Amino acid sequence: MKIEISNYTRKYRINKKELKQLIEQVSKLTDCREGTISISFVGKKRIRDINRDFRGKDKATNVISFPFMDNLPKEKIIGDIIICPSVASKEARKYGNNFVDYIAFLLIHGFLHLLGYDHIKEKDRLIMERKEEEIFRSISLQNFIKEAKH
Repeated sequence: MKIEISNYTRKYRINKKELKQLIEQVSKLTDCREGTISISFVGKKRIRDINRDFRGKDKATNVISFPFMDNLPKEKIIGDIIICPSVASKEARKYGNNFVDYIAFLLIHGFLHLLGYDHIKEKDRLIMERKEEEIFRSISLQNFIKEAKH
């Protein structure tokens, strides 16, 4: 699996090696071992703009996924996951979660969306939540994201 990582924030540092290892674990647990996935970390303004422009929701959110199931001659593009660490940090504090764990959970959530899972209907939400929890319990987490010191 090819994993592309972009960090458009100044406040957070990403350990790309550790993050790639996490995504590789998730890809094995979902039997999605081929293709390209793009992961971007963005600020509140950018994710709000994306959320408004593509989903019609004018607010910042924690994660957005864009699945692409196009088969190109040499590779399958799975899709993009866009995460806003500032929103995630606020939510993690609000719910009493560890920040790194919460970002990992959002990555799993976004990855499952790329594979076609959704949570619109109650039945589908339960299936997706069970899969998220199963994957989260099976992964080994490293400290792949942290606040930058200024």
